Amino acid sequence: MLAASDKRTIVEVQYLRAIAVLLVILAHIHQTNARFFSAPLLGDAAFAGFSGVDVFFVISGFIIHHIYGGHSGLDGRYFLNRLNRILPLYWIFSALAVAGYLLMGDSLTHSLGELDLVSSALLLPSHQPPVLMVGWTLTHELYFYLAYGLSLLLPRPWRIRAAAAWGLASLAYALLPGMPTWPWLAVVLSPFNLLFLGGVLLASQYHRLESTRWPALALAIAGAATALVWAGQVGLEGLGDQTHRVALFLPFAIGLTWCVLAWRPAMSTLFARIGDASYSLYLSHILVIGVLGRVLPARLDSTAWSGPVFYLTCLTACLIVGFASHYGLERPLVDFGKQLIRRVFPSPPRSAAS
Repeated sequence: MLAASDKRTIVEVQYLRAIAVLLVILAHIHQTNARFFSAPLLGDAAFAGFSGVDVFFVISGFIIHHIYGGHSGLDGRYFLNRLNRILPLYWIFSALAVAGYLLMGDSLTHSLGELDLVSSALLLPSHQPPVLMVGWTLTHELYFYLAYGLSLLLPRPWRIRAAAAWGLASLAYALLPGMPTWPWLAVVLSPFNLLFLGGVLLASQYHRLESTRWPALALAIAGAATALVWAGQVGLEGLGDQTHRVALFLPFAIGLTWCVLAWRPAMSTLFARIGDASYSLYLSHILVIGVLGRVLPARLDSTAWSGPVFYLTCLTACLIVGFASHYGLERPLVDFGKQLIRRVFPSPPRSAAS
C-alpha cells in the first residue's frame, strides 16, 4: 500500500488499481466470449476495457514520483525493489503459461512457435510476443522504472527538462512517418511514455488536485465516452497501433486517475482489497480465462443465458485465483525479496530535502 509523505495511506490508488484490473479482465472475457461463443454477450465497445492497461501506466508514474520524487543520486535499493516487485511472480505465471501452451497448443492469440522465450523471461523488447501475453506491458513498466531511476542523478531543475524532452521525443516518434521500428527504440520512445509522464505530473500536483475536481470529472467522462465509441467502431484490431490507442485512451486514463485522486470517493473495503491483489489478478486472469474459454463453451453455447454465466464464472474464478496468488505467492515472495535487499542495502538511502 502506498504511503504519502504526510503518512496518509492513499487508498484511492488501490481503488484505481481495482478499476484498471477489472477493466482489463472484462476486455479479455469479452475477447474469449467473442472467439468461442456463437453469440457474444457484449459488442466491441467492451474492448475499451483494455484502457485499464493505460490507467496502470498512469498509476505507475504517480506512485513512483510520489515515493521517490524527493530522492537524489543513484539508488540501488530502488532498482532492486522494482525488480523484486515485478519479476518473481511474473516468472511463476510465465512458467504456467508455457505449460498451458504445451497442453493446449496456443493462447488466445498466439502459438508457441511465435514466442521468444529468452526475451520473454527477461522482459526485453522483442518483435515476438511474451509467453505470458500481458508481459508486454511489464516491459514498458521496467523501462519507465529504469528511466526514472537514472533521472535521479540529474539536478532537480534538469529533471523537468529531461522529462519534457523525453515526452516530446516520444510524441515525435509516434507522429513522424518512416521512423525505425527496432524493438528497443520502440520502447524507449513509445507513446505509452506519455501516460507514465502524465502520472508523474499528477503526483507533482497531488496536494492541489482537490481544487480541480470538476475539470477532472469532465475529462474522465469525455475520455470514457471517446474510448467506448472508438472501440465499438474499430474493435480489437484498432488497438494494434500504439499511437492511435494512446491518443484515444490517454484522456480517459489520465482523467480517471485525476478524478479519483481529486474526489477521493468512499468505496468498499473489498474494492481496496482487489486493488491490493491487482498484480496477481493481472498476471493470472489471462490463464484462468484461457482455460475456461476452452471448457465452458461446449456446455453453455446452446443456452440462452450462456453469456451472463460465462462472464460471471470467469470473473469469479479470476478473483479466487488472483486473491489466492496474492496471499499465497505474491506477498511471501515480495517479503522474502525485501529481506534479501536489506542485506545488500542495510539502511535506506537518504532523501534530498524537499
